[in-house]
Amino acid sequence: MNRKIIYIIFVLSLFSSLFSSEVAIVTKNNGDTKYKKESSKRFINKINSGLELFNNDLLVTGNNGFIMFAYLDDGSLIKIHKDSEVLVDGTLNNNTINKQVIVNDGFIKFDIKKQKQNEFKVVTPTSVASVKGTLFYIDSDDEGDVFYGFEGIVEVLNRESNQVSSLTKSKKITSLPDGSIEIEDMQIEDIEYIVQVQQESGIEIEEIEEMQDTEDSEEIDNEGDVDDDGSGDTDTGNEIQEVVITFTNEEGEQKTLTIKFVEQ
Repeated sequence: MNRKIIYIIFVLSLFSSLFSSEVAIVTKNNGDTKYKKESSKRFINKINSGLELFNNDLLVTGNNGFIMFAYLDDGSLIKIHKDSEVLVDGTLNNNTINKQVIVNDGFIKFDIKKQKQNEFKVVTPTSVASVKGTLFYIDSDDEGDVFYGFEGIVEVLNRESNQVSSLTKSKKITSLPDGSIEIEDMQIEDIEYIVQVQQESGIEIEEIEEMQDTEDSEEIDNEGDVDDDGSGDTDTGNEIQEVVITFTNEEGEQKTLTIKFVEQ
């Protein structure tokens, strides 16, 4: 290949990169899924891994659907579970994407890397969440939003009352259309619900391990809060979720349970 051909290829490549506006890429999907580009009026029902996503592309999942996509600048991961509708938003600024996800409806997991410039925004009809870098879930519908915190801090604004609450690890925030917003400890029922939604979305739960840190193996009353020592961890290849829960039985005795599950 002579220098002239190399120079032409280089120029074409540079031209393509300068005018390319994709902000994210689909990394995994299964079940009933579809998407629609901003410039189109029609949905495309076939989504493949590697699909490039642009500003204002719309992603929709059915009752067994799942879509995972990553932003191109830092690899922040968004996992869209079943019965969800999400609008991808992102604008390029000095090689960094200013990110915003608009959740019209559904159950979404956010694994957001530490942002270099502006905060990552999540907008629903009820709330606006501002994120610098963290791991959390949101369950959004016409009745309001529920945020589940696993790592970091999320500032949740209720759009009706402008009241702000901070979501931290092992906490849950409920934000309602009437302007009310409430923060409380996550319960074991919340963890079970999160696992259930993932399974119904076609995600294979490779491992669910329960370990008691006490020698007493008697049955534990299922009334308790998630301990603040609960944490998430990452392994090479698969992502390990871990939550430590403290239970209190009728006699006032406390025991601890660790729940681990790995997503593929």
